[in-house]
Amino acid sequence: MPEVMIEIEAEDGCIDAFAACADDAVRHPPIILLSDRSGLGPAATIVARRLSAHGYFVLAPDWSRRPREDRREDAFAWLDYLADERRVDDARVGVLGYGAGADLALRLAGWRAERIAAAAAFGGRGFGPATAQELAQRINGVIRLGYEAGVVPRRAGLLEASLCAAGVDFDVEIYEGEPGWLGLLDLFSRALGPIRTARREVQGGRSPLSP
Repeated sequence: MPEVMIEIEAEDGCIDAFAACADDAVRHPPIILLSDRSGLGPAATIVARRLSAHGYFVLAPDWSRRPREDRREDAFAWLDYLADERRVDDARVGVLGYGAGADLALRLAGWRAERIAAAAAFGGRGFGPATAQELAQRINGVIRLGYEAGVVPRRAGLLEASLCAAGVDFDVEIYEGEPGWLGLLDLFSRALGPIRTARREVQGGRSPLSP
C-alpha cells in the first residue's frame, strides 16, 4: 500500500481520504494532513507522498466537503482509523494543516491532546480570545505556527499569548511563499520519531503546498 484512496466510516456516512506510506513491513508514526478549503487536490497528495518517503503514514481526509457540525466526530473517526491500521504505530500522532486546515489542526490538537504529539499550522486565520485560551489549556503537544510574510492575521497574537500562558512548547515561522520543509520535518522527527533520508524530497527545503 504505497498509496491509496480510502473511505473512512463516520456517523453519517463515509469520508474520502488519501493515504500514503512506505512499501515495507514497518509500523509508521502517523501524520494527519489537512489541506485548505480547496479540498483534497494534487498539491495535498504531493505533500503526503513526500512525508511518507520519510517514514510516516500520512492520512489526508477530504474534510472540506463535510458539514461543519460533524468535524469533531469526523476527526475522531480519522484517529480511530489510524488506531486500527496495521501499518501505523499511533502512540504519537502528528497533524499538519494549511489555511482553514491549520485552524482545524489546532482544534484537533486540543480535542485529542492525549494522542496529538505535534501540530503544524500554516496560514490559519486564528481564534478569538476564549477559543484561543481554551485550546492552549488543552494542547499537550509541540506546536509550530506559520504565516506568510505580510499576511499575518490580526488574531495571531491571541493564540501565541495563550500558548505562552499555558506553557505550551511552540514556535512561529514567518515565511516567503511557502513554509520551510526541513523545519517541518525536524518538528515531526522530534515529536514522532526519527525521519529517514529521502534525497530527492529535501532538495530546495520547501513544501509544495501553500496555505
